[in-house]
Amino acid sequence: MKKPLRSYFNFDSLRVRLLVLVLLAIVPPVILTVYGAWKERQQAIHMAEDNLQQLTQLAATSEARSIEGAQQLLSVLSTIPELRGDAKTCNQFLAGILRKNEGYVNFGLAQLDGSVSCSAVPLGDKFNLAGRPHFKRSIQDRAFATGDYVFGNDTRKHAINLSYPVFDNNGVVQAVIFAALDLSYLDRFVSDIALPDGAVLITADGNGTIIARRPEPEKWIGTRASQALFDVMIKVGFGTSELTDSDGITRLHAFAPIGTNNISNFKVSIGIPVKDIVAPANHLQMMELSTLAIIALLALLAAWFVGDVIILRRVKALVKTANKIAAGDLDARTGIKYGKEEISQLARAFDSMVISLQQHESDRELSQAILFAEKERAQVTLESIADAVITTDKLGNIEYMNPVAEALTGWSNIEAVGLPSTRVFKILNGYTREPVLNPVELVLQQQSNVELIKDTVLLSRDGIEYAVEDSAAPIRNREGLIIGVVLVFHDVSDSRKLAIQLSHQAAHDPLTGLFNRREFERRLELAIDTLARQSKQHALLYLDLDQFKIVNDTCGHSAGDELLRQITALLQPLVRDSDTLARLGGDEFGAFLENCSPESAIRIAEKLRQTICDFHFVWQDKIFPIGVSIGLVNFNTNALSLPDLLSAADTACYVAKDAGRNRVHIYRPEDHQLAVREGEVKWNERIQKAFENDRFHLLAQRIVNIRSDQKDFLFDELTLVMADEFGRLIPTSAFLPAAERYHFMPTIDRWIIRTTFAQHAATIRNARDAHPHVMLIRVSSNSLDDESFVDFIQEQFVHYALPYQTICFAIAETTAITNLTRALHFIGKLKPLGCQIALYDFGSGMSSFAYLKHLNVDFLKIDGSYVKGMANDLVDCAKIEAIQNISSVMGIETIAQNVEDEITLDKLKKIGIGYAQGSAISHKISFYPPAGKHQAP
Repeated sequence: MKKPLRSYFNFDSLRVRLLVLVLLAIVPPVILTVYGAWKERQQAIHMAEDNLQQLTQLAATSEARSIEGAQQLLSVLSTIPELRGDAKTCNQFLAGILRKNEGYVNFGLAQLDGSVSCSAVPLGDKFNLAGRPHFKRSIQDRAFATGDYVFGNDTRKHAINLSYPVFDNNGVVQAVIFAALDLSYLDRFVSDIALPDGAVLITADGNGTIIARRPEPEKWIGTRASQALFDVMIKVGFGTSELTDSDGITRLHAFAPIGTNNISNFKVSIGIPVKDIVAPANHLQMMELSTLAIIALLALLAAWFVGDVIILRRVKALVKTANKIAAGDLDARTGIKYGKEEISQLARAFDSMVISLQQHESDRELSQAILFAEKERAQVTLESIADAVITTDKLGNIEYMNPVAEALTGWSNIEAVGLPSTRVFKILNGYTREPVLNPVELVLQQQSNVELIKDTVLLSRDGIEYAVEDSAAPIRNREGLIIGVVLVFHDVSDSRKLAIQLSHQAAHDPLTGLFNRREFERRLELAIDTLARQSKQHALLYLDLDQFKIVNDTCGHSAGDELLRQITALLQPLVRDSDTLARLGGDEFGAFLENCSPESAIRIAEKLRQTICDFHFVWQDKIFPIGVSIGLVNFNTNALSLPDLLSAADTACYVAKDAGRNRVHIYRPEDHQLAVREGEVKWNERIQKAFENDRFHLLAQRIVNIRSDQKDFLFDELTLVMADEFGRLIPTSAFLPAAERYHFMPTIDRWIIRTTFAQHAATIRNARDAHPHVMLIRVSSNSLDDESFVDFIQEQFVHYALPYQTICFAIAETTAITNLTRALHFIGKLKPLGCQIALYDFGSGMSSFAYLKHLNVDFLKIDGSYVKGMANDLVDCAKIEAIQNISSVMGIETIAQNVEDEITLDKLKKIGIGYAQGSAISHKISFYPPAGKHQAP
């Protein structure tokens, strides 16, 4: 007898329940499929928005670059003198500019009343721009301005007008130069952008007129954009919106302004049909729903035949066992006999699962213990390192900050967790004060490691600024997906301050704080080069104090230094902010008066002279009147080179001195003949003749060991002297300033090195004495600036086969400080080879000890003025003792020069000075070859 149909649909049976479960199981996938398709459509729209925004921004940037190029061209043209000529010259000049610049329809010049005075293209009617908005803005804002769309009646081309003010020498707007940019040229700037199928690119001016379009630009340029599109362009500015265009197609549009407000008020839009964006998602939804329908039908058929008593009974056994396991009994088993059918396999798998759960539970407890230990170790490490560490999630929200990061940002870890990194890690450029892109956002955008740009400053929560350097890197999971960002940074405020200080010291005199000779000559040479392109009137002042030597000799170097500082304080307020005031050496000052007429220059020079003349220097119980001789050179061309210009100023100063001192003398070409007749200024000619006639000689003076606990060796310092035409030796101090001023020192230094190396190498080869013999050679600041000088020295060592350790190069302390980079390069190249390095005149600078730790030297030659005065001056004695103590700690030997008597020598021995040099020990003698009748000065 057949079973009634209703028996097959008994809701208490497993069969029916399985069917119902299958049906219910199908519902969520259907819902998820529909929801997923909806999400896919939304994602497609979002991705399209992002892509459209990027394309739109790219198009806006391309068109802005065209307008910015026009701005730069008009800015340059506004300074051209041809614009101020007659109309014919101006027309020809602008016509030439038009021929050279593709993409422009016309160039022209309009006066302030709007009348066009000249044009590259002949204009049929009188043209007047007075009513044009862009013309008014250029005059009112004194800046570049763009106009709206126009169609040229004469040129018959679509164009936009651009204008830029023309200033006179006083900065007053004199006229307006304008250009008409061909819109077909502007349209080509976006022609290379690959637009999606069906996309439309529209660029409109401030009135809604289309000035660029893709596709079919010829059809649309000059027409008005639809009102709906233009309204959204103005309202949105930068963003996206769905609009139904005039062709009835609904498109997703992205908008962007072209440049900033000072560039243009144009807008660009790119639109893609919405149906094209969501079509793939709709197709995928239909495919997934069809697949689910087939799977549901097959599942119902399978469930129909599975629910029988045997399955139900065994399922109950499985349920019972599952309940035991759920209660925590991992020793429970199904008790089902294993066979080959599915339930038996399920039971076997169930029992195996329980066994695995037992093992996994044990492993999990062990893993938790290991993971906890690793976490603690990582936590301790992060909290112990000196760098600040911040970690974020994949959205850029903070997850962790170590104590150093808390201290620098001013935020505690508890307060910062969950906040955007941009709120906690606020950075800006230390010079421009402009915000800097957050490195966490850059990592998430670029999917790679990034580093902060130079000069970045971190703004702490409590208002403190820190100079920082950092790097950020993505945190990835096992699949390589970014799950967060780690940001590591540290405080570099001290090192950045030191770099700024070193840069300042390289360009300034350490005693007076004024610019030094090197920076003064650099600025002067730059002005001379500029005169080749643009004529300007400049003036150069050369100041030489008349009574400085008396103060220095009478009261000592300390008084002379104080006099120079007070003179500096007097001079600085008397020059303009645009002028350059510098100390050129000793008691010589220079002033470069930029853009200064001859009348103003003589007035400023007289004011400087009168101020110094009225000043009386007071030192202890002595009062000294001070005067100054000033040489003035006016120049407005680059006919004179830098050495010629300095020589002319020096000559004029000499003439002022020769005429009675304390006066201003304006340079004239015949002044050089006067200086030659007097025979005191033309040191450059005397030095040149000394080279030609072989009148340079070297003198050697022994440096002796005065401390018994150190190794002894032969040690000599070489001094350069020059013989005059009568054979009399001229001391170095007489011609050295001129040699430096006229740039002879690199040549002289090379002569000294070649001569010394040749003779010293020959002496060492013939000597039987095993003791090393070291020669100390001074190197000038001009030679340090010569990039090929070190290579020359190395070539001479190889050429003469001279051991490196037999030469000690000496650099003046003030030279090393003001040119620290070159000094470090010089030392870094020669010291590793075995050469020894010394600093001479040490202690004369303002920051001797501050920079000593940066210089890897072997010897310090103490400033001779301290040594001369130490017998009677406790302060000088204390300075020498301080230098010895610090040198001893740093492992540097000390040399005392100018030791003239036994009392000074005994004091130096008690202090612990290592080496001494002076007439109390040995006099200067001729180096090779013998000087013959020449005597040491």
